[in-house]
Amino acid sequence: MRYFLILTSVSAFMLAGGITLSPGMEAQFVQKITNPKKKVIRYEGRVLMDKGSRFKWRYVKPTEKEVCSDGKRVVVVDHDLEQVSYYRMDRGFDLGAVLKKAKHYKDNLYTARYRGRTYTIAVDAKGRVEQIAYRDDMDNVVNIHLYKLKNFSRPPAVSAFRCPYPKSYDVIGG
Repeated sequence: MRYFLILTSVSAFMLAGGITLSPGMEAQFVQKITNPKKKVIRYEGRVLMDKGSRFKWRYVKPTEKEVCSDGKRVVVVDHDLEQVSYYRMDRGFDLGAVLKKAKHYKDNLYTARYRGRTYTIAVDAKGRVEQIAYRDDMDNVVNIHLYKLKNFSRPPAVSAFRCPYPKSYDVIGG
């Protein structure tokens, strides 16, 4: 669960030394997490973000899960477990802060050191973030690949970031 919380607080959009981010964006993603024993878990889905603190990650493979945030707390809806969990965001991955520290490495690659962790960021020809890689607190290598990017000139509506769930689901930490 920790890697979901690290991943899910991607929150700010800005311009940082050749890396371009818009007021809002939507993309498909593949997230690969490789543990120290080289076992790989692969997740797929869609992500929606605004330039503020709202985001919604919708995991569709291998399980259905939604992770939404207003910047202060995270809601995880696990449809397979029929469970909803609420968390405070104390230690998240702040993409804006990472990009502020990004330094050009070579070609389309940037590196950034943030909160004791090193991030590698790949951008496309337009300077949009395509890939982010880092090692999490459990020594897993996390690689997030974004594709089919759609940038918005305005942030998406607040309602687009909600994680609805059936009333029959168990709720933890409401």
